Amino acid sequence: MTYRFSAGCRASGGRRRAVRVGGALAGFALALAGPGLAAPAAGQTVSGTVRETDGGRLISGGFISLLDSSGTTVQSDFTGADGVFSLRAPGPGEYRIRVERIGYANWVTEAYALVAGQRMSVTVEVPPEPIRLSDLRVEVTQSCIDDPREGLALATVWEEARKALETAVWAEDRGQVTFTLTEYERTLDPDHLTTLETTSRTRRHVRLPPFRSLPAGQLKTLGYALVNPDSSVFYAPDATVLLSQEFRDTHCFGLRRDEVDGEPMVGITFRPESRRDVIEIEGTLWLDEESAALRSVQLQYRNVPLPRDAERRLVSGNLVFDRLPDGPFYVRDWWLRFPIGGRSRRVGTAGLSDGPQSVLVAYRQTGGTVRDAFVGGVSFEVGEGVVAGVLRDSVGGAPLAGADIVLRDWDDAADFLPRPDAARAPFSAVTDQAGAFEVAGLADGVYALGVDHPRLRAAGVRLNETRVVVQDRASDALELWTPSLETLYARICPGSDPHDGRGVIVGVARDAAAGVPLPEIEIEVLWRVRRLQASGRTAYTDERTVGVDGVSDEQGRFTLCGVPLGETVELRLAGADEGVAFDVTSPLVLRDVVVER
Repeated sequence: MTYRFSAGCRASGGRRRAVRVGGALAGFALALAGPGLAAPAAGQTVSGTVRETDGGRLISGGFISLLDSSGTTVQSDFTGADGVFSLRAPGPGEYRIRVERIGYANWVTEAYALVAGQRMSVTVEVPPEPIRLSDLRVEVTQSCIDDPREGLALATVWEEARKALETAVWAEDRGQVTFTLTEYERTLDPDHLTTLETTSRTRRHVRLPPFRSLPAGQLKTLGYALVNPDSSVFYAPDATVLLSQEFRDTHCFGLRRDEVDGEPMVGITFRPESRRDVIEIEGTLWLDEESAALRSVQLQYRNVPLPRDAERRLVSGNLVFDRLPDGPFYVRDWWLRFPIGGRSRRVGTAGLSDGPQSVLVAYRQTGGTVRDAFVGGVSFEVGEGVVAGVLRDSVGGAPLAGADIVLRDWDDAADFLPRPDAARAPFSAVTDQAGAFEVAGLADGVYALGVDHPRLRAAGVRLNETRVVVQDRASDALELWTPSLETLYARICPGSDPHDGRGVIVGVARDAAAGVPLPEIEIEVLWRVRRLQASGRTAYTDERTVGVDGVSDEQGRFTLCGVPLGETVELRLAGADEGVAFDVTSPLVLRDVVVER
C-alpha cells in the first residue's frame, strides 16, 4: 500500500533574534525593504514609528495593519527594529492603524483622514497591556464550544493563536520568504517504532508554506485522508485552514493546561462534530504559557479504517511553529505517522479461507525540517541549536548508515528514565550513507545522546548515552563509534575468542514485501570443508558441506557463531535450495535474510 503525505513541531518560545546586515542589526521589515524589492508606488501613505506610551520603548516586530472605514485590512507589515513602518492606502479616506503583538492586547488608533497623494507621518503610542495566560482559569469539562472566539478564557487564548497564524498566512501571500528544507520518510517497526528504513532529500529555495494542504472547503467535504486498498493520501491543516470558517464549522473547541517537553503550556483543543463521517482530525494548538507564542499543533486522525493490530493513537502528526526575527510565524518542523497494511487470508474453522484482510506490517513516518530562511536575499538563522556528527563501525572503521540518533535531557538520563524511541522523541535523526547525522531545534543546555541501529539490536547491543553540551546554538562535532570487537563478541557469542579465526553473522529476518522483522524463522549458513584423506597408499580430498543454524527471536534477530574467516559461505532459510553467497572477511558480519511469503 502506498501512502503520500500532503500538507503539513516545538518552537523557540517567542525569542527574538536579529540578523546582522552591513554592520547594523536589521529586523524582518527592514529586510523586506532591502535591495531587490520594489518600493511602493506613489500615493497615499501613512508612515512613522510605533512605541509604548509615555515615551516607552520602540516596538519592533509588531504586526501593523491599515484599516479602512469598514474595518477591512488594506495592507499589513511588521515594524522594523527601530519601530518604523510604512503603509500604503488604496485611495483617499479615513483609516485607522491596528497594532498586534504576541502576548499583548491589540491596539487600534483613532481615524486618520488622508487626501489624495498625501504622505502622512505619525507616532503610534501603544499601551503595554500584557496577556497573562498563566492567570487564566482553565477548566477541563466535557463541553465543547462551537466557536473558539466565545467564552472569555478560550477567546483570549484563541486571539493569541490567531495572531500567529495570521502572520503565517501573510508571509505566504507575500511570497518573499524561501527556505532550505530537508524532508524524510521512515519505515517504522510496528511493535517498537524503531527505524527499519529511511530516505531523505534536501530542497532549496522552497517558498512558504514548506508543505501545502488542501483548501478548507475540500477538506470539509472530502475529509483529511483518502484511504484506498492500494493508495492513500493523508492531509494536515496549514495556517489558512486552521483560521478558516470551514474549520470552525466542523469542529468544537475547549481549553486544557499541561506541560509539553517540560514547559508549561495552554492548549486549545479541537475535535470534529459527531455527525462527521469522513476522516477527520482532532488535537491541540499549544501556546507557551509565559510568552503566549504558538508552539505546536498536535494531531490525531479519526474514522480511519485501520489494518488489524494497528493502534489508533499512533496515527497522528505534529506541526512545530517558530518565528522569523521580528517577523512571521511559520512551520519549522512537522511529521505525520500512519499505518502500512498488507493482505492476508485467515483459515476458518470449516477449513475455508476468509476473504483477504488488511494487517499491519509497519508504520510510515514522513516529515521535514526547515534549515535556513531567506528574505529579500538576506539569510536568517532559524530554529535553535544543532548537534551534528558521524557514526562509525569499530570493527571495520566504515560509516554506519541507518542508525537512530536520539537526544533527551541529561537529567532524564541521569535519573535512569527509559530512553524514548526515535519515533516518539522530539529530537532525533537517522544517519545517512556517510554515517552523518544532524539534530536541530535544541535550546542551549546539556543533553544525553543515544544511538540505536537495527543490526546492533540484532546483536543485542545498545550503546551508552553520550553527554552533549549545546552552547550558542551549536555543539562540538561528534565522532561516535560502535562497541569494540571484544565487547561485541562477549555479548553475542559468550566464551568465543574473536581472534581464533572464526566470525559471527548477525542479522534480522525480514518480510520481502514490507521489510518488517519476522520471528521464529530458521536460518542457516553453509560452507564447504576440504580434508585430505588417506586409504592405504592413496591420498584423496574429502569435500563436504557443513554449517550452523539458528532461529530468529521475537524481534526477528538471529545470531550464527563459529563461521570461519576467509571462506565463501551461503546464508539462507533452513532447507532452502539457494541463498546469498559472500566471503566472510570480517569477524563480525551484518546480514539480513529476506523472506518471500
